[in-house]
Amino acid sequence: MQPSRRASIGLEKRERTRSNLIAAAYRVFARKEAEAVTIDEIIAEAAVARGTFYNYFQTREEVLTAVAAALSDEMNHSIWAQSAQIEDPAARMAIAIRQFLHQAMRDATWGWVIVRCGLVAAPLSETISTGVTTDLETGMRLGLFQVTNRQAAIDLILGTGLMAMRTILGGHSEPDYPEQIAELILKTLGVEAEEAHSIAFQVLESLPTRTEV
Repeated sequence: MQPSRRASIGLEKRERTRSNLIAAAYRVFARKEAEAVTIDEIIAEAAVARGTFYNYFQTREEVLTAVAAALSDEMNHSIWAQSAQIEDPAARMAIAIRQFLHQAMRDATWGWVIVRCGLVAAPLSETISTGVTTDLETGMRLGLFQVTNRQAAIDLILGTGLMAMRTILGGHSEPDYPEQIAELILKTLGVEAEEAHSIAFQVLESLPTRTEV
């Protein structure tokens, strides 16, 4: 066997093992609060040796962050594909907020893992942070958003989204709650009330059915 082929097989096997660990951690985090999860539970769920786990992750927080990134990146890529041709940053932001919240309505297990991970691994992933920051800065530059502190605005968007998801999962929301949240965020950022309502309640395309972690 060629050395390059041997190396490729090794990389593929390593990625499969890492994916298996992340999927196992997802199932464990879906059952209980993140703070209560132990590394031993993840190892048992994945059916791997302790040494195998530590080849990929050193702490519970590391695997928690990996789970959060896997879940949010998959959603973010689907949302980006849907909104890439939209020039209005407020519209792009509203789509992202609504899609994440509607996904929690469709899949409570996914939603609870996002909430539990988000409380520890905010902002979930680099793609989430980049997406929010890009749309926020573009809106500020265009004069759509009236923001004096960028980080405070980012915390507002992510924090409101996370708590809204928790409300949805607790069964205390209306069917259009994602739209209400998107509208409120846009208005808080400085978008005129009528425009914020129009943007937040635009027809929302369905996303592809998500795959397993």
